[in-house]
Amino acid sequence: MNFSSYLKRVAIAIGAILAVCVSLFLLGVVWPVRSPAPAHSESPIAIVNVSVVDAQANQVVAGQTVLVEGGRISAVGDAAMVELPENVRIVNGSSRYLIPGLWDMHTHIYAISPLLDLPLHIAYGVTNVRDMQGCPQEGDPFIACAEDKRRWSDEAIAGQRVGPRIMATTSFMANGSVILDRIAGLPAYFATETPEHAAAFVQHYADRADAIKVYDRISRDGYVALVEQARLVGMDVVGHRPLAVSAIEAAANQKSIEHARFILHESFAGSESLRQLAGTPEWAEDRRRMLDEHDPEMASSIFSAMREAGTWYVPTHLTRWADAYADDASVREDPLLRYLHPLMKWQWMEDVNGLLAQDPSPEARQTYREFYEKGLALTGEAHRAGVKTLVGTDYILAGAYVHRELEQLVMAGLTPAQALNAATLASAEYFDLQAEYGTVSAGKVADLILLNANPLEDITNTQQIESVVFNGNLYDSEAIHQISRHVQRQARSWAVACKILWRFILNPVSY
Repeated sequence: MNFSSYLKRVAIAIGAILAVCVSLFLLGVVWPVRSPAPAHSESPIAIVNVSVVDAQANQVVAGQTVLVEGGRISAVGDAAMVELPENVRIVNGSSRYLIPGLWDMHTHIYAISPLLDLPLHIAYGVTNVRDMQGCPQEGDPFIACAEDKRRWSDEAIAGQRVGPRIMATTSFMANGSVILDRIAGLPAYFATETPEHAAAFVQHYADRADAIKVYDRISRDGYVALVEQARLVGMDVVGHRPLAVSAIEAAANQKSIEHARFILHESFAGSESLRQLAGTPEWAEDRRRMLDEHDPEMASSIFSAMREAGTWYVPTHLTRWADAYADDASVREDPLLRYLHPLMKWQWMEDVNGLLAQDPSPEARQTYREFYEKGLALTGEAHRAGVKTLVGTDYILAGAYVHRELEQLVMAGLTPAQALNAATLASAEYFDLQAEYGTVSAGKVADLILLNANPLEDITNTQQIESVVFNGNLYDSEAIHQISRHVQRQARSWAVACKILWRFILNPVSY
């Protein structure tokens, strides 16, 4: 065989292999992926002899029967007071504790979420969420748009899908003109730099989202215009404290402010000077200076402004915990990452490693940890000052990390009852839905978690889940196990890998 003939055969073989690989990849993109089966409770459910947790009163009421009918709690009381229907399904609540379903008030739902993390919310007792990331344009391959989220939520309520209610969605981040450089094809008004831009941006999302989300780099003028336009159409403004806007001004204009670090940014001697540098290359988060020059009186003024305006605070301490311990096995080898697809884990680890690469010195690591710990302390101060606090994760995985964020709030100084309230009734109050959700009370929607230990004694006991009731449908321990196993299998699925990779190819933008 001559050399040219040999090369030709090699080229044909390589081409055939590539063709097979491409074909398998495209097959994976379109291959249907099975979802876990939702629970359907046709009969009424009676949880008998259970201890009902009342987080507002910081007490447990033992020996209760809780009757669920038609998706709602129809009765709560001593066994002798609650008449049970003949076809009732009995759930033994002896030595167990009943709490309302939990809320995650800062989550991000992506196009791939129904295949992976939406079911995890239910497995971990998270029945309601506030989504904080709208899509930038219709058909975005990575971020799910509002119509998809509403459909998934409706399907969950109708018992056609395992997932939480998605109680609200936001616009894509209003982050100044930088966004036009990162995403091609967006209208000029996404720069949100002028009153005209602001008006067009708000109108774009007026029937697509429930709130306008502001981010770091929007200018103060753009922010003021956006707030005014949102007010005119009756939309809330939520999100970050923009770097060019004072915390006190943000408190006056936003329904919620996310992330505890904004308090540190705004309560040290250089806060005003730093604000003036927003949008310039000179702006820098000097964490050491913010710690060393922290001014408690400035922080107190922020808390007073938030309390008086009724501004909600969502500290998302897990995000700073991951920064602080980015080099530690607790972050890098977190056992909950078993639910994360390797492609998603790789993308997340890129962010973790990128943060470490900025300054891996022991001094920098120590400063990050002190910054995180100071944020916890300030959350405790804010809560004691009357600032309304909510539980939000803003983390890479759904469901499970709500329980971790509850731990963070207790570390910050809240009692277990106060932390639990932040993840239940306070979240319902945010939406003015306290008549429907947030406590184990007759007449309310039947979102419940049956625990094997008392969460008022130890907040980590919220993780001791025996069963979950979502919208009146019971997920027992076996059903919860099946959901968890299903998500773990999906996280290693060839077809899911192809679907994720395809979305990365279509949209190589880092939001």
